[in-house]
Parts: sequence; structure tokens; C-alpha cells
Amino acid sequence: MLVRLACGLALAVILIPGDAQADCAQEISRLMSKDTEKLTSRYNRVSRRIERQGASPRLVAESCRIAKQLEPRLRQQIAALKQSGCSKEPGVSTMVADIVRAHEDDLAMMRKNGSSDCR
Repeated sequence: MLVRLACGLALAVILIPGDAQADCAQEISRLMSKDTEKLTSRYNRVSRRIERQGASPRLVAESCRIAKQLEPRLRQQIAALKQSGCSKEPGVSTMVADIVRAHEDDLAMMRKNGSSDCR
């Protein structure tokens, strides 16, 4: 009986970290919105076109429109990722920190590029 209990406890200790990582992966995918990622890609494409072709009124308007939609979504995702328990999980915390840092960089770029052009 004691051997079964010890084996069961050892198995539980081995499986719990894997389950926690799997739960975090599911939680992160739930928090990451495909719409937000698509908007970020579109914003980056428009920004590159502005850099290459110059700031035409149409491109600036498109950039501003996307930024107005994207900024609150990025802020919401950053807050949700920081509040999730996954930011403290050893195997996942680095990935969460990288995602948060990338979103914060995107927000900073939007503020820098769009602050004078958007109204």
C-alpha cells in the first residue's frame, strides 16, 4: 500500500508540471487573438509602405484607422498576459515575457509613428 502511494505521488509530481504547461499553452492561445495578430500584420505592412513610398494621405489614414482598432486590443492582451498565472510558470514565463515585450514595442511604434498624423 505504501509503495502504491509513493508511486502515485511520484507520478503526480511528474505529471503536474506538464499539465501546468499544457494549461498555460491553452490559456495563452485563448488570450492571443487572431484578429489582433492580423491587425498587427496589416499595420506593419502599411508602415513599411509609408517608409518606402512616403506618407500619402491614403496610407496615413489607413495607418491611423488600424492603430485606433489595434491599440486597445494590444493593451488588453498585455494586461491579460501579465495577470495570468502563466507569467510565473518556469517553462512558459519567458515566452509570455517575449509576447508582452513585442506588444509593448508595437504600441510604442504606433505612438511614435501616429501621434502627429492621427487626429
